[in-house]
Formats: sequence, C-alpha cells, structure tokens
Amino acid sequence: MHYKKEHIIKLLERIVNFSDKNLNAITNLNIDVNDEYDSFFVGMIIRQYSIINDLKILLAAKNSGYLTSELILFRCIVDDFIHIKFLVNQQNPQEEITKFNADAINKNFNKLVELAKLNEEKLGGNYPMYPTHQLLDEVKEKIKQSPKRQQYFIDKDNFKFKTFKSTGNLIRDLEDSTYSHALRRAYFIWRKLSDHVHYSNFSYEELQIIDPTKDHTYSEFAEIIFYSYSVIIDCLKHFESKYNLQVLDEDKLAEYYKDAGH
Repeated sequence: MHYKKEHIIKLLERIVNFSDKNLNAITNLNIDVNDEYDSFFVGMIIRQYSIINDLKILLAAKNSGYLTSELILFRCIVDDFIHIKFLVNQQNPQEEITKFNADAINKNFNKLVELAKLNEEKLGGNYPMYPTHQLLDEVKEKIKQSPKRQQYFIDKDNFKFKTFKSTGNLIRDLEDSTYSHALRRAYFIWRKLSDHVHYSNFSYEELQIIDPTKDHTYSEFAEIIFYSYSVIIDCLKHFESKYNLQVLDEDKLAEYYKDAGH
C-alpha cells in the first residue's frame, strides 16, 4: 500500500481513540498508583496517547515543510517499542522493569553529579539552578530512605543501583526468538531516526531529500504507528491479567493489525 498523509492521520486518530478508551477503563479499575508495575504500564499508555495525539495534530496542521518534529516523536515510539517488547518477553518481566527503572534513576543522579562538579569546580559553587555536592548528599539520603526505591539497590550503603542494558547492547545480545526480528528491524529505524534528535548538517541534508509523496516515509510512519499499538497492547495485558480488564477495540485494530509484525 502506498500511504498518503491522510492515511497516516487516520491511523493516528484510531490509536488515539483506542488508547483513550482503554485509559478511561483503567481509571475505573482503581489501580494502585504506588505499585511500580501498575504505574509503569499505565504511564507508558499515557505516553503513547500523548505522542500519537501530538503527531496527529502536527500532521493535520502541516501543509508543507520539513518533518523534523514528527521524526523525533516517531523515534521516541520506536525506543518505547524496543524496550517494552523486550521487557514483557523476559522470564521475569517485573525484575527487568525494576532494573530498567533503577538504571534511569542512577543515570539521572549521575547527571546531577556532573552538574554539581561543574558548578563547584568552574562556576563558583552558586550558579543558578545548578546543584552542589552538599545538596546531592541530601538527595542521596532521601533516595536511600525512600520505601519506593529500596528494590533498585544492589548496594544501598554505597549507593549502587541495578543496571539495564543500553539499547545497542540489548539488540546485540538478543537470541533468536519470536520477537527478535521485530526488535532488530526496529533498531534499524531507531538508529536512522536518531540522527534527527541532535542537529547537524547531516540531519539537515537528510531532511532536504525526504519527500513523503514519493518515497517510503509514510510507509515507515505507518510501521511505527503499529509499534505504538503494540506497546499499548503489551501494557494492557498487565491490566487484563491483574484486574480482568476488558480491552475496548471499537475501531477493530486487532483485526486490522492481525498480520502485522510477521
């Protein structure tokens, strides 16, 4: 099928409707917002809804011009697809999700450490908005004492966290399985779209040669929209299993995508 912009907008609208209906259904389940896995999966569905809705608005309002914003947002979806598809297919998905979240906290804290080092070594220790080492010591203690963070540590006394593989290592270490081809294919798209996250002449030159009316750009967008649907489905399975959620599918997306990803 040769996709046109109107086809992509329609697909986006269907995913927006699908995620919105099921998010409303999840709201009625009275889920535990303090539960790591409930919050992880509902947060990811909300993220898909937000990104897909923004893409729909962007494309509907665009008459011409470059697709910079769209390419960056679609890259976010590919990133989510790779991680969610990997996580839910592990022998112990909950432990892998814990590692994923622990790794995010560790990386975030390390960024603050770098800012504090710059502040105190180069900026006089009082640069606006930059932390100090003293402030980070206080933050560190709060994290160590937080009941919600205990499962993230491998050595709390020395502030050592569980780790998760980088995207590249995740793909390189994949064994052949029912989902490995999909992740390897997605990784190719992820690498390509990553060029547009940070500006360079290379990314600008790439934008100039894209012509979605003649090339395969819209077909690739359609593929990534399927990734978003797949992410939502994988997240909804958590609520189906734990809360007996009945997935709502008035646009018959399950039928539409029954042969996708094979």
